[in-house]
Amino acid sequence: MRTDWLADRKTYSPKASGGDRHGLWPTKVHAFLKSFLPLQNPPNYQLVCDELERLCKFTRARSTVEAYVKTHFSHLVPKPPSRKRVYRRFRRAKIGELWQHDSSIHQWWPGPRKQTLLLTVDDHSGLNVAGRFVTSDTTWDHFLHFREAFETHGIPEIVYTDGLSLFGPSSSDDRTDPKSQFQRALCALGVTHLVAPTPQAKGKIERRFGTFQNRLVTLLAHANVKTWNHANDILQLEIHRQNYKTNRSTGKIPAQVSADAVLTGNTSMRPCPPSPLLDLHLSLRTLRRVNNDHTIDFEGHNFEISATKRKFVTIVHHPNTKFWVLEHPPKDAWPSVLGAFSL
Repeated sequence: MRTDWLADRKTYSPKASGGDRHGLWPTKVHAFLKSFLPLQNPPNYQLVCDELERLCKFTRARSTVEAYVKTHFSHLVPKPPSRKRVYRRFRRAKIGELWQHDSSIHQWWPGPRKQTLLLTVDDHSGLNVAGRFVTSDTTWDHFLHFREAFETHGIPEIVYTDGLSLFGPSSSDDRTDPKSQFQRALCALGVTHLVAPTPQAKGKIERRFGTFQNRLVTLLAHANVKTWNHANDILQLEIHRQNYKTNRSTGKIPAQVSADAVLTGNTSMRPCPPSPLLDLHLSLRTLRRVNNDHTIDFEGHNFEISATKRKFVTIVHHPNTKFWVLEHPPKDAWPSVLGAFSL
């Protein structure tokens, strides 16, 4: 039709369709199909083509035979019995042996910009150990997220993330200097950081985000969410529901699996450090020069600190909240604190 139109665009007029030009196949072919198709399980359409050519001298492409059979003789094609789909997803042997963690930037509810969901899942039980909506994907937001998880469940053995520069490009279990603030904090808490080589390598957390996107967007819209606190309230309700709902892969309830593992000692979790230690570990670090009058400049203000011979000191701070001034970066033991201030 396009060829005819290009040849004469001004006077071209499409003609009526010719309809089904092929018609039904010969009676002999129909008789063969009726006797031959029920004998196949599953159907082999290439074999049908070969036999049609041999016995009926009737030649057609395999795809044509398949389409004709499905249209006219579908009732003669044996259907395989439905089987329950089997998922082979390997899991760690203990709770806390590995936590999968990631963030998902998505339009979770109507707003001027997309929101970010932080989520952490225990690999053994499938339990959602923590989740929260944040305005941006920053190190400090991840620290707040993990602090909640640590204080609720304890310290895991391994945290598994992608290769985002925020997390650091290499593992921290090789006894080299950490590559990021995130790795530095995990290393100080005795947590190994593993980096997934591909998105497929952390499939559990990726599938979990798919589940939450399919459900939360609707729930948040129905609740007419306008504020971050309201969104996080809805999120916690859904996390609780998922934790106490039978997992399709394992056929078990994640919260029950986790509770049973704790009772039987099948856990790699360690107790959470005291809150003051978490304050220092889950914090941002930076250097500041000491002025001649034993003061430092930070966040646009001048602060007086204890006398020190060092020209540079380490700032350990919680953004917009408080900070500490240390003589040097902590290594095996915490150095002297030269000052503690609120912002």
